[in-house]
Amino acid sequence: MQRIILLIFLVVFAGCRRPVNQIPDYPANVWWYDKPAAKFWEGLPVGTGRFAAMIPGNVQSEVITFNDETLWTGSPYNPNPHGGPEQLKKVRKLIAAGRYREADIEAMKLVSRPMYTQHYQPMGRLHLLFNDHHTFTDYRRELNMDSAIVRQYYSCNGINYKREIFASYPHQVIVIRISADKKGAVNFICSMSSLQPSAQCSADTNLLSIQGSVIEALNGSAKTKMIPVIESKMKWQAMARIIIDQGQLLNTTVNGSVHPAVPGIEVRNADAATIILAGATNFVRWNELSAGLSQQCSKYLNCDTLGYDELKAQHIADYTGLYGRCRLFLGEDVKRELTTTQRLYGLRKGESDPAFIASYFQYGRYLLMAAARENTLPFNNHNIWLDNLEGRWQGRWTMNINMQQCYWPVEKTHLGELNQSLLSFVQQLAEAGTITARELYGFNGWCAHHGTDVWMNTAPTGRKPEWAIFPLAGAWLCLQLYEHYLYQPDTGYLATIYPLLSGSSLFCLDLLVKDSASGYLLTSPSTSPENRFFIPGTKEPAAITAGSAMDIQIIRDLLNATVHASSVLKKDTLNSGRFKQALLLLAPYKTGKDGRILEWFHDFDEPEPDHRHLSHLFAVYPGDDLLLHHPELLPAVKRTIEARGRYSVGWSGAWRINLYARLREPEYAYTQLLKNVTSVSLHPYPEDSEEVPSFEGNQAIQAITAGVAEMLLQSYGDTVYLLPALPQQWREGRVEGLRARGAMTVDITWRNHSLHKALLRPGADRFYIIKTLVPVSISSDCDQGATAGKKQTIIRFKATAGCVYTIK
Repeated sequence: MQRIILLIFLVVFAGCRRPVNQIPDYPANVWWYDKPAAKFWEGLPVGTGRFAAMIPGNVQSEVITFNDETLWTGSPYNPNPHGGPEQLKKVRKLIAAGRYREADIEAMKLVSRPMYTQHYQPMGRLHLLFNDHHTFTDYRRELNMDSAIVRQYYSCNGINYKREIFASYPHQVIVIRISADKKGAVNFICSMSSLQPSAQCSADTNLLSIQGSVIEALNGSAKTKMIPVIESKMKWQAMARIIIDQGQLLNTTVNGSVHPAVPGIEVRNADAATIILAGATNFVRWNELSAGLSQQCSKYLNCDTLGYDELKAQHIADYTGLYGRCRLFLGEDVKRELTTTQRLYGLRKGESDPAFIASYFQYGRYLLMAAARENTLPFNNHNIWLDNLEGRWQGRWTMNINMQQCYWPVEKTHLGELNQSLLSFVQQLAEAGTITARELYGFNGWCAHHGTDVWMNTAPTGRKPEWAIFPLAGAWLCLQLYEHYLYQPDTGYLATIYPLLSGSSLFCLDLLVKDSASGYLLTSPSTSPENRFFIPGTKEPAAITAGSAMDIQIIRDLLNATVHASSVLKKDTLNSGRFKQALLLLAPYKTGKDGRILEWFHDFDEPEPDHRHLSHLFAVYPGDDLLLHHPELLPAVKRTIEARGRYSVGWSGAWRINLYARLREPEYAYTQLLKNVTSVSLHPYPEDSEEVPSFEGNQAIQAITAGVAEMLLQSYGDTVYLLPALPQQWREGRVEGLRARGAMTVDITWRNHSLHKALLRPGADRFYIIKTLVPVSISSDCDQGATAGKKQTIIRFKATAGCVYTIK
């Protein structure tokens, strides 16, 4: 009998063991904490892409801040100053004469009126007061990124309570569920408030409502009104419907310590309560304010008939259908019993935690989906989670790096649908930008500059020329739209974006002037974003010149993209010929006396050799022209990064991760990755915290996600690189659902720091080159012609859509 029992035990035990070298299932991606948030950005963010909330997780007095992405100061306005084309002539003459400091001064006369964009604005706050929850135990709050649900648990007076919050994209509402393990134990008072002084509250039987307008924009820290004043015409409304399981709903009055008494609703002796929160503004598009507030909020709240379980099920199905396409395993989650704060501090002390890195990768994707979905405005540096009247950098879309970085992981991490939010934005931007190109420059096409607001201010903004004068922001955004076509080739989509590509290209042709000495075409006026150079022979800095490296690199990529699109669509051959001619005359890449890639056309000295921007490396990442056509310049690229500083933080550090990955420098990429994941901010604010993964918009969380993907898979030209920059710390792992250009989905497994197997699933018939660091072979389930017996590091084959190709 004992032998039989022992045999059964061994069989069961063997069945429970993981086979040797088999990678386990993906760990849950969860941030969790054992105490409520002490600072605003320690809260847990949720969002529908349009409507967002921050959940601090307080037990007795919870305050949930909620915002609508379309709520801004101001109203439609024309920012373009008068006399622009004549002023431009003055600037160009000064540049040609080398009088750069004077050019700086004169270029600032092209700046927007007012000088800054309008401000993104907070909408309201939902207050939940639990009078008898003074003391509590067993506290936990968490954000589950795999389901996009925030949960909070605690015990009070011998009762276990649970709160569950999610933002439903299908229904555009935020849903809050409060429950207990004892019947009749849910008791709280619900009310609403706003930072907007005009806000007015009301309450009905089970419905709270708040509505108002917004303040007029203030001029930074001076707290003075902008000149000229753009009248704020935005109206907004929010509603919260409360549905209870048993118990009573009673109207009451809530006396605030700051705000005057407001109406509220008391939930008494309920088994559970569901709050459905909705918000809307009168915004329609950049030049129209005519939407109905009450009708829109009521429409959103119609989902209350579905019931909580169905709302949750629909939310999970929608979210996981997108998010669940891409999964990453970097190691078993052996530290899952530690709070996220403890794990973060452990990483700072040098401890290894690859599962944390995998979760951070997904955090970037989660936040992107929370703040930018189909038919919403694009991501705005996390300002959708705002709790003051100013926002960081006015809450604007900053288009000389920040906004673009937010979209870097969209294609490769299988979130291509989110490109639609950028597309609709750029279409509106181009409408306004056509006016700016004509009125400010006297040019054809369209343009945009450093920053914009919901009114599509496409004029230069900011108080310094190195910020304001960046007329190629629109061109850069066009390249991101074109990237979507490269990853998902579709001629219908290409036809949709062609007017944007060609319009931006036409503007670029007019921005280019022939350099009298070299004969090359240079942009004029031009800056290298936010950087300055010393005027030759002096120690006087200036920003305005002709032909910055980034300008030329962006234009080269844009003109090539437009020419290719014209060929595919068989249209616009006359302009395409002009674009081809310009490409032949664009200034080439240049290196300076110290062997670095030149940032400007001339070899200027710099006041800040370690400046945070890496603009002149655009053609390495996010572009690829230098990699494809000038690999001999890669040593100069490395010297350029070293001169700027091998490591940084914030968005500048995130850019380095991607650059190091492209340069096949995995250990540098990994070290920079750790710095980004564990740092607080490039520009710290009081609400930032060391207790949580940094939520500051300039942290570039999405660019970090893109960097991790770039370390595992690269796709440019016709080539797909498998595990091009795998660091030693990721000894074994697996990624599923990455995307390569040409509609290919890629799964990769590695063991002992070496490629084990990759599955390629092409969505279109096309030629591919596969490159690996170790010799591999290829086979297919349905394409025998692709089978190669000999193992090699470069495989060339014609892929057939629908087939699965195995690389091992």
